Amino acid sequence: MTTEGVAAKPSWQTRAITALLASRGQKQMLGSAEGVHAALEKRDRRVKEVRPPAFLRKAATVTRDDLDGWPVFRVTPTAGPTDVTVVFLHGGGFFAEIVRPHWSFVRELGAAIPAEVVVPIYPLIPRGSAADMVATTAAIITRTIEQRGSGKTVVMGNSAGGLLTLAAAHAVRDQGGPQPSRLVLISAWLDATLSDPALPALEQIDPLHQRPGMAEIARIYADGLDLRDPRVSPLFGPLEGLPPLSIFCGTHEMVLSDARALTGRAEAAGIPVDYHEGPGLPHNYALMPSPEGRVARKIIIEACRTPRHDLYTVRGDRDGASR
Repeated sequence: MTTEGVAAKPSWQTRAITALLASRGQKQMLGSAEGVHAALEKRDRRVKEVRPPAFLRKAATVTRDDLDGWPVFRVTPTAGPTDVTVVFLHGGGFFAEIVRPHWSFVRELGAAIPAEVVVPIYPLIPRGSAADMVATTAAIITRTIEQRGSGKTVVMGNSAGGLLTLAAAHAVRDQGGPQPSRLVLISAWLDATLSDPALPALEQIDPLHQRPGMAEIARIYADGLDLRDPRVSPLFGPLEGLPPLSIFCGTHEMVLSDARALTGRAEAAGIPVDYHEGPGLPHNYALMPSPEGRVARKIIIEACRTPRHDLYTVRGDRDGASR
């Protein structure tokens, strides 16, 4: 679909950012299991302690409150009170650490909603795996809801962080705990089986991803769990009892089939869903400093400001025509 206010053809900013990201060789790295392991070895030679960037502290107070050995940063705007807490789970395919654009998104959420933003720094594969990561994420969500209340807590994640968002919501529900007011899924990877028949065609137009490397990441992350286990592939978990969903995905990314499948299942289950599909747009377009990204973030911010607001009409069909 066309996200509100943006032309169907990607802007030059989106095209330039996509070309820059593609030039870094991620798609080539994901072309094989060997490429993934080489990238992990290179990453581990450069491990540094995660510290929020200095620019974040110019307009917010940043504190740290660890849980189960995870650093959990709490970013609170200094400008005034906040009505909402957002738990944000960063992307990176479970093999890459939080990066500056994620922190910029955190700053924008905090200032614009305004919101306190909780940022867990989860362990990366192979040190982190599905069972423990979902359990600790669920504990962080539960702790946040206890402190702020269900109606004032939003949980969101991009890419692999979107997988953790939905999987942890399943876990919180199964434990009998209250749900957050909304889940926001941005280019979320939800099906680690990579079995959707649409994937071969999507792989050809996705500038950043390939199945062989993603399959190896999924295998490591699962750590012996069945790939259809909802902690690994939350697309297959039951949706009953979950809160409203806001879903963002471009048509030029492999997780498009996940976004469409989840939207259809949510509608069938009676879960309010607000689906935004960007024609020609790449992975994580909603976080990009582009016209399409700015429009998407305005929608996200409004959804967080009024978590129970009726934003749930699906905005567009799967072919790109508005309805």
